[in-house]
Amino acid sequence: MRCRRDGRGSATVELAAAIPLLVAVTLAMVGVIVVARDYVLAQGAAREGAREAALSGDRSRAATAARAAVPARRAVRVSVATVPSGRVRVEVVLAARILPGAAPITVRAAAVAAVEPGPPPAPSRP
Repeated sequence: MRCRRDGRGSATVELAAAIPLLVAVTLAMVGVIVVARDYVLAQGAAREGAREAALSGDRSRAATAARAAVPARRAVRVSVATVPSGRVRVEVVLAARILPGAAPITVRAAAVAAVEPGPPPAPSRP
């Protein structure tokens, strides 16, 4: 007796085997997007801090400006340092959480600005 083999059911089995791969690829894409978003956020915060440090010359104001550029719920580490030739460097470090329960990925961004000559601007009054 010959056994008849048709293709019924094979598409279902192939789809069931491909679903975990599709989920893994989707999670990887979401992870890349999260890290890229946090890098852009850290870069913007570093630029704001460097701009404030270049204008005011005050490290604490620069760190405050960098922290203000990051959403309030995010933990951020800011360091401000003077580098040779009259420049200031601000580095911002964020922890990017890709998945709940997974180890965070550290995102770093830095910006350097030339210190502006002249007296610092007067502090703004609320």
